[in-house]
Amino acid sequence: MLTHVLEHLDDPVGLLKRINDEWLSGSGRLFLVCPNANAPSRQIAVKMGLISHNTAITPSEAEHGHKITYTLDTLERDAKAAGLKVTHRSGIFFKALANFQWDRLLGTDIISPEYLEGCYQLGQEYPDLCASIFLVCEKGKRLRKS
Repeated sequence: MLTHVLEHLDDPVGLLKRINDEWLSGSGRLFLVCPNANAPSRQIAVKMGLISHNTAITPSEAEHGHKITYTLDTLERDAKAAGLKVTHRSGIFFKALANFQWDRLLGTDIISPEYLEGCYQLGQEYPDLCASIFLVCEKGKRLRKS
């Protein structure tokens, strides 16, 4: 399981290729989870002029070592480029607010457990609008070294 790791790497495809070719068993599964460039909170930030485009690296993300901001399509592209077989793709938690806004709201009684569950359920219907995106992968063809 790689949770919020790939976006920090200089060569994410290289790591995924090594996982596919050397570490993943024939019956194993790899779970990849990354922040989502298409989360509504990012799209709103673009409309507000805070970032130039959905996949832009924010100053805060750069401080945390982010090198890329994935979409479902680009995450799947990198997994397939490494030879992995993608068996499932989805998202986790519909997110319209920035992290700092969530941090403030969660300290109040404004956000109920029912609201959080509603965001989770809505994310199941609209994975491309979730805070995080994920793939489930199986071992694929071993690719030749170039």
